[in-house]
Parts: sequence; C-alpha cells; structure tokens
Amino acid sequence: MPYLYRIAYDGTLFYGFTGHSRSLEPALKRVFGEILGRGSRTDPGVSAVANTVMVSQKLPIALVNSKLPRGVWAWAVAEVPQSFNPRRAKFRHYLYVAPHWGEDLGSMREAAEVLAGTHDFASFIQRRGEKISTIATVMEIKVELRGDLIYMHFVGRGFKNKMIRKLAWAILAAGRGIFNIRDIRELLERPRPGVVPSAPAEGLVLLNIEYDVDFQIDYTALRSAYVYFLSKYRHAVAHAAALKAVGETLATWEQ
Repeated sequence: MPYLYRIAYDGTLFYGFTGHSRSLEPALKRVFGEILGRGSRTDPGVSAVANTVMVSQKLPIALVNSKLPRGVWAWAVAEVPQSFNPRRAKFRHYLYVAPHWGEDLGSMREAAEVLAGTHDFASFIQRRGEKISTIATVMEIKVELRGDLIYMHFVGRGFKNKMIRKLAWAILAAGRGIFNIRDIRELLERPRPGVVPSAPAEGLVLLNIEYDVDFQIDYTALRSAYVYFLSKYRHAVAHAAALKAVGETLATWEQ
C-alpha cells in the first residue's frame, strides 16, 4: 500500500517543488525513492505547512528528517489506497501576505467577492504551453488587515499555474485603484491571458491540503519545524526594524 506524507518546507531555500535540480523533489527522492504523487507543485519561493507526497514505502519520520536538507520536514504519515490520488483533495488553503500601503480594504473585499466562485480564469493563469481547462472554482477568498499587513486566504479544490499570485495581484490592484470592479468582471467575462502580473512568490504559503485521511502526526517533527520558522520570523522582524530605523533616520535629513 502507498503512504502519504505531509511535508513542511521553507520555499525560499528551493527552486520550487519539482522540475529543477535545485527543487525540493530531488531531495525527497533521495530519501523515499520514487514519488508516486504530490499534492501541489509550488513555485520557487513559495513555502508550505502541509504539502503532500505519496510514496511506496513507509519510513520512520525521524529517519526521513535526518536525511532531508535544512528547511524541510516530514511531520505526518497515512496509509492510503492504491488508487489514491493526492491531487484530488477536498480543498486546498493558501495564504498570501502583503504589506499594507494604504490599499482600500473595502475595494479589495469587493474584488475578492467577484473573483470567488466558478469562472473562466484564463486572465489569471500562466500557461506552460499545454492545452488545459481554464475553468476553476474558488470556494472562498477572505481579505483581512492585521497591523500593517494584508492577509488574503484562498480556498479551493485546485488552482492553476500562478493563479493565486495573479488573483492576489488583482485584489491588491483593486485596493490601489489600478483596477475597478468593472475591470475585474471584464477579465472574467472576456479573458485576456497575460494581462495580469503575478504577485511576488515569497508572500504565498500553502497552509493545508485537506483529505479524508487519518494522519499519524509526529509532534517532535512538528515542533522542530515550528521552532525553525519562529526563529526565522524573529530574525526577519529584527531586520525589518533595522531597515525601518534607516529609513526614519534618512527622513530626518529632509526636515
């Protein structure tokens, strides 16, 4: 029987999940052997709390993590049927975080409401050359302000290439007055592929892929990942504060 592992990783350390010698998948293959399936092919710079890989053998999580590179952890495992496909999830939950530069939250929420639902998202997908369906369903888009940061939550069964980053850019653009609601509706009703840029990858995190699967959690591994990200966050906050002090000091010379 195959086994499904939950994987957390710092996306800034890898060139995406797959498709490159410096992506995460080669490191996983060195530990597990053949990868039978994956939950999400995240872009370079995108981090994850609970991506998944399906493999043919069950290895102790402590052993797996001892062989994985810095910044990646397996933290849960489940036995799944032979026919299981990790791409067929109940839903996927992504979070995009961006600095708040005075964007109008009301306009952003209105844009999010328009974009949620079942639409032709051709304006918000980057095609790799293959012919794919551009119809998709976004179950929920939630926009909230926390301090000086904007949090955008995206929930859906599946998202196409660059889709969330393009949706995030469009919602931010609505808050900045670059797009109005009529523009957003027109992009859905009369698709214009390539017109919407992608927001930076580093703001995107895959929080969860939900399945009807009973995972066995390794809390030691979970805590190790938590401590790593908390430490990195605290260093980033300190660095951000130092940059802010530089800007504030420079501003005093203008007075």
